[in-house]
Amino acid sequence: MKTIASFGILSLLLIASGCGGASEQAPSPAGEGEVRQELVRVKTDDNLTLHGVVWTPADGHADTGIVLAQGTSGEFYSDMLVWLGDELAGAGYLVVSMNRRDHGSSFGYQTVEAAAMDHRYAIDLAFQRGVERVVTAGRSFGTVTSPYYVRATDDERVKAMILLAPVGDYRVGTRGAVGGPEKYEKMVAEARQGVSEGRGSDSFWIPPMPGGRRPAASSYESFLDKRGPDSEAVPAEILKQVGDRPILAIRDPADPLPGTLPPAQELLEEANSNLEYILLPDTRNGEMARESHTFTGREDEVMGIVLDWLARQGLSP
Repeated sequence: MKTIASFGILSLLLIASGCGGASEQAPSPAGEGEVRQELVRVKTDDNLTLHGVVWTPADGHADTGIVLAQGTSGEFYSDMLVWLGDELAGAGYLVVSMNRRDHGSSFGYQTVEAAAMDHRYAIDLAFQRGVERVVTAGRSFGTVTSPYYVRATDDERVKAMILLAPVGDYRVGTRGAVGGPEKYEKMVAEARQGVSEGRGSDSFWIPPMPGGRRPAASSYESFLDKRGPDSEAVPAEILKQVGDRPILAIRDPADPLPGTLPPAQELLEEANSNLEYILLPDTRNGEMARESHTFTGREDEVMGIVLDWLARQGLSP
């Protein structure tokens, strides 16, 4: 484990723009009664470097840690993760946001399993900082990888899971993005042909999701692994095998991403009786808005639900 710096969100922006220093530095002390932010990096068992940030609460210690998981092509400093880290640490939790190997432009070139297993490094870090238990909190594709990790490892340190903008089946979003089942099957056929010809690492373009996002690059292998007919990026199946851990899911009904749309809620609730699914009140009269995928404008409402739920599960800081 290597600590880089502790200069707050400014350092995160410098890192994002390639201006952050890679040398090890002692954490800058937070002011009295302030949350401390500390940039960190870890080496994986296969020698990759993952960057992240730790929020330490004002009193310097927490029994419960929250490990965040970014969405598709996200980074550890994504706006929503920074908000979650600030607010949860302000409430007394130790919070870790750590990149998976599929962060940013690498998303389309990694498998679900390889990315999901990287959550171990964030959990290890939280325990090194003194917590006694961990809650994972994933957003969007993070609601695929964090339950996947729990199913694969049954890590007893993970006592509960939070799913924000939860996906029911990641393949559903891909079918919608490419223009329907027929076009999806053509892309699957192209990817399978590429793999069969030994070109599995070659790139091709996936059309953008709703809301004006740019097309995404992917290798043929990763497309089939994350988005193909036999993909395991299906929380509605994963949640059937995560034990008796309590699970909270929250969605804004204006969220337009196809993987979150009905029947995702029904499928997730059927998958695990320990899941409490909160569908926020409709404040847009049935209209969809991309920013609803990150709960923009509803942050206080969501945080209130999360903190109340954590308290009811006996998972106070």
